[in-house]
Amino acid sequence: MILNIDAGNSRVKWRLTNNGQQIAKGVHQTSNILKGEALDLSDIQSPSEIRIASVAGDQIVSTLHQQLLKQFSIPIRLARVSATIGELSCAYEDPQSLGIDRWLAIAAAYHLYQEPLMVVDAGSAITMDIIGPGGQHVGGYIAPGLTLMHDALWQNTSDVRVVGSGSEELWVPGKNTQQAVNRGCLISAVSTIESLAAQFPVRIVMTGGDAKILMQAISLNAEHHSNLVLDGLLLDGLKLVEFGAY
Repeated sequence: MILNIDAGNSRVKWRLTNNGQQIAKGVHQTSNILKGEALDLSDIQSPSEIRIASVAGDQIVSTLHQQLLKQFSIPIRLARVSATIGELSCAYEDPQSLGIDRWLAIAAAYHLYQEPLMVVDAGSAITMDIIGPGGQHVGGYIAPGLTLMHDALWQNTSDVRVVGSGSEELWVPGKNTQQAVNRGCLISAVSTIESLAAQFPVRIVMTGGDAKILMQAISLNAEHHSNLVLDGLLLDGLKLVEFGAY
């Protein structure tokens, strides 16, 4: 059994699998982990291996490592970007400068479809990566996520929140500040995705916490996979390094 952990800027998600099949899962706020809240792994069977993908910084990795080392005496390895994984090749001249979350998401998506794709990961940032014929990662784009756009306008004002808005309402001007902010943020994200889709007419695959909101708003067909990063952690050929050897 493998314990896979996706440590993002907002959430830490984990999944225990056996021969690729999910046995248990959980999610925690990254900020709470940094405050000392442990992952609730008390009810799971002991895994044979732990794989971590983190974009949340060294402190979260160290915190997770301390807990996992204390709870399980098994190998703990960190996922790293490589120049290739199977047929998929990385566009970056320095593959290590590509975020591991983007790499795992595009690798998992390409593994599923084996065709040109645009992979949209709608999290704290919205990343849009293009995969061309033969698994060639062409490159990508990074834009602010919905909450980040909202917070840039409102500086965490508590009474205005980003919420879903169906495509029928998207182009109707907001009649109060909350509607105007929500629809403005959505239009920005939707317009970016649809503009790229016009340039790269390929299958769109979406993941991330705000993927469903965007899928309700865009006028294009898209496939939704909620845990592409965790899926990518299970791929054969993934580059993994022992904790401390990076």
